[in-house]
Amino acid sequence: MNRVRRAGSGGSGRFRRRLRLVAPLALGILVAGCAVSVDGTARPGANLTPRLLTGSTIQGVLLGDSALSRILNQSFMIDSRYPPRFGGPETLQDDGAASPGGCLGVAWMLQQDVYQPGEVRHVAVETWRNAATPVEVTSVKEAVVSLPTAADARALFAKFSEQWRTCDGTTSPLPGSMFRLNAKTTNVQAADSVVAATVSTGFASLSSDAAAIPAGRAIGVRGNCLVEVEVDFFSTSSPSRQRAGDVNTAAVEIAHAMMDSVSALS
Repeated sequence: MNRVRRAGSGGSGRFRRRLRLVAPLALGILVAGCAVSVDGTARPGANLTPRLLTGSTIQGVLLGDSALSRILNQSFMIDSRYPPRFGGPETLQDDGAASPGGCLGVAWMLQQDVYQPGEVRHVAVETWRNAATPVEVTSVKEAVVSLPTAADARALFAKFSEQWRTCDGTTSPLPGSMFRLNAKTTNVQAADSVVAATVSTGFASLSSDAAAIPAGRAIGVRGNCLVEVEVDFFSTSSPSRQRAGDVNTAAVEIAHAMMDSVSALS
């Protein structure tokens, strides 16, 4: 019996010693703002504010060829005609011509006249083209824009969402081209912090949409960042390959993947 009591006393002592060792570790985790799940994985606490993305960190938001290939089911390579760019507000596009209601900002990405350049901190952009044939998607352009705060990003996203809804069904001339081109915006949809649209570009002299090149456009917001996506599809008269829902879906999926990258880096 004495042996049993000594064993019990020793076991209790070992438990207390372990408790003294574990307590500071648990306190450190709580101070760091982490919660420990049942499986032992430390995760950010629910009351933590995600950090703002600034500087070259935002380049990590852009998807690589493997991620794009997985989403779109075809291979891609960087388009050498449009090298990757990173910089400040000067990286936005200035085409020297504004369109009513900001509709040029739906047709073309990163338009300076629809952003508020004074609030833009950094911009990163990459353009990909198809790496093999046959293809359905000819190119993908992805960009991320950081602003001073998450509230600034949400406010600008709300402005874009309203602009895009106003542009639904409109046709706008595209400036800066030796050909007279029009861009028609249709199927504007907004859900889950993403606004999307289908933009069909064709010659202004043609009344039919059959020869137009369809593209999916999307803008999403996460943290202090806006993400922009354009997915250009191969021009075809086949209605099954120009369904607006399918075109929009591609851009929306890429936008959500980029938004997840923002969360992972925050």
